[in-house]
Amino acid sequence: MIEKKLYSSLKEVCERTYPVIFPQDIVFPAIIYYVIDDSANQATNGNLMNRDVRFQVDVYSHSYSESKTLKEEIVFKVLELNGGSISSQDLYDRDEKLHRQLIDFKIKRI
Repeated sequence: MIEKKLYSSLKEVCERTYPVIFPQDIVFPAIIYYVIDDSANQATNGNLMNRDVRFQVDVYSHSYSESKTLKEEIVFKVLELNGGSISSQDLYDRDEKLHRQLIDFKIKRI
């Protein structure tokens, strides 16, 4: 299951990795990940050929440089999983005073 492989890879980058939401009293840096789209590609004969799974990974840290370093490590892990269409964005949560890296990518599930 590609989601389990991604989770294991993200845990290698940051031990505090969670699906969808953070637990209460989270310590940063931390990562959350989501499945954005899990669609199937259909062949002309009606069979399912492969599936593209689109993920979003958000890195939160009190330090901008730490968030960028973690983002680069995550991109490397995604490439190891044959991920592609990788994009990212710098964000900042003023209320929580946290730097955030939003990383969006697809992994082919064959």
